Amino acid sequence: MTGYSISTVSRVLNNKGNFSNETVRKIRDVVNTLNYRPNNVVEKIINNNYTIAIFFPQRDAYIENNPSYSGDLPNLREELERCGNMVVLAANAEKLDRNSMSYRMIEEKKIDGAIVNGPLVDDEIVKLLILYGIPYIVTNGVDYSQDWNYVDYDHFSASSEAIEYLYGLGHKKIGIIAGPKNHLVTVNRMDGCIQSLANLGIDCSDDKIIYGPFNYDHGYSSAKELLERHKDITAFFAFNDIIACGALKAIHELGYRVPDDISIIGFDDIEMSRYSNPALTTIRRYNGTFYKLIAELLNDLISYNIEKIKISFKTEFIARDSCKKVK
Repeated sequence: MTGYSISTVSRVLNNKGNFSNETVRKIRDVVNTLNYRPNNVVEKIINNNYTIAIFFPQRDAYIENNPSYSGDLPNLREELERCGNMVVLAANAEKLDRNSMSYRMIEEKKIDGAIVNGPLVDDEIVKLLILYGIPYIVTNGVDYSQDWNYVDYDHFSASSEAIEYLYGLGHKKIGIIAGPKNHLVTVNRMDGCIQSLANLGIDCSDDKIIYGPFNYDHGYSSAKELLERHKDITAFFAFNDIIACGALKAIHELGYRVPDDISIIGFDDIEMSRYSNPALTTIRRYNGTFYKLIAELLNDLISYNIEKIKISFKTEFIARDSCKKVK
């Protein structure tokens, strides 16, 4: 109705940017006429309140078994709502059903923006969001071969640091208990491991790697299997703290001591890692500004003419009692 783009109208109504008096007058005249018949689109632009979907993986009991990632959801939701948005949660399946709520929300443009938390390999949700021109941000795993918008931690460098730390303690027989193979966060962490192992001249064959869900059972069964297969393993790198705690139980049951016989590193630094026995060496990925930044940047992607967002946060290595030099 004004002849201007959504971003221009948004800027004028929010008193941002420099525009001529004529541009401001035209836009405000249209808004004034619309005040006599409610218009949801205009209200969204004026108030900067949008409908935002948070997509998260449905498989592998993602929410129940992974308290760290599960914690992402209330934090993201709280920050998005603080910005005045309405938030809906939706599942991201490996194969999308055209009749699913997730598919219809995107196809019918019932959402103004989206956060894809924990994207999958060859993620169909991200493809749909791009196809239908819906602003989005990916987090907790990124396909760096694609030109995606993302705000995430540097999982590659974090995993490299874990392997190098173990190597510095003399460990060269390292087992890796990874997350689900179809999760990009697993791919990012595994890429860091493989690159670091190769650089250090350490065997990184597939028989020392087991993929599985982010849960205790996977850590428990995988540690047992790897130690039965490779009795010379002296260290494990687990792709989250829950997996690491399951592995700790298996290691103890097999008669090994941590860290005297076997060292172990987790990922995420959930509260439990400080109280495990021994206290778990891990990688902290939480940053107080992380979720706030994602929420604000998504609002900006919707409201303004921003082309791309690519932000990578540093992680923090937390050395505790579960690692020790090789005898």
